[in-house]
Amino acid sequence: MGNLSSTPMNITSGGLGPSKDEIALKPWKYIGYRGYAQFISSDSDLLIFRPFQELSTRIALRLQDKVSALETKLAKLDELHSQRESIDVNNGTFRDETDDRDAVLDDINIALDRYHKFLIRQSDIKRLPPAQLHDVRNILRWHQHYDRCVIDEAEQDYLNQDDLICLVKRDNPPLRQLIDKSLRLRTLSIWRDKSRAPEQGFEHVSYYSDKKMNAFVSGMITAIGTFMLIVPIWILQALENSKARLAVITIFIFAFLVVLSSAMATKPFEALGATAAYAAVLMVFLQSGQN
Repeated sequence: MGNLSSTPMNITSGGLGPSKDEIALKPWKYIGYRGYAQFISSDSDLLIFRPFQELSTRIALRLQDKVSALETKLAKLDELHSQRESIDVNNGTFRDETDDRDAVLDDINIALDRYHKFLIRQSDIKRLPPAQLHDVRNILRWHQHYDRCVIDEAEQDYLNQDDLICLVKRDNPPLRQLIDKSLRLRTLSIWRDKSRAPEQGFEHVSYYSDKKMNAFVSGMITAIGTFMLIVPIWILQALENSKARLAVITIFIFAFLVVLSSAMATKPFEALGATAAYAAVLMVFLQSGQN
């Protein structure tokens, strides 16, 4: 995962490339969309785009109306060919279809295909996660380093919209999301990916390892879970009063539910099920202690 302090990039191939001063003077010439695409494609979290939901809905309505109009046209032809005074037409066969109705059915086939494909694509897009604010700010910082001159300023405006989405869906637990949202936490030196050396022109771009962050989060969750299992057992062992034991169990059950809901990506029913199992373990220990 990359976090930006932004940097000039020497993207020319072959020969003597431009100096840093030349790049700073004309970033639109030496970087442009080629360098911008290189930058945002360097990390999947930066693949941020607009879904254009309002426009997509309008196009979907337009395609729907075209199909509806053809449906009405087909219904009128069916009615026409079914009238008593009309010439006899076999309405029970596709092999001897009339030319006018055959043409309408072909048009319906094309229109329906476009309509259904468009709806399926929009359904897939709706499943994409919203872009994270810190990732958008990462890109904005990159542009600000070049005085917003790498690409046309009007073409950067999409980053200021409220409907941005990320092409990569990540179901990170809340603890990992907390690290990602904090600039100080996610830029700690312990996460730095030393195997990914900055390329020429990327000297000020720092890369951080998702693997190290996920390992830390998994270790923290494991440590908290172990603590929640072992500590109450020792406390219950030291207590003799039943009400005091019940109070300890109640506190730890509530704490377990809070930790499970806030530190792990669990659904409400999953969290309640795990908490019920945890409560059952503590109650068994309580009963065995009383016996």
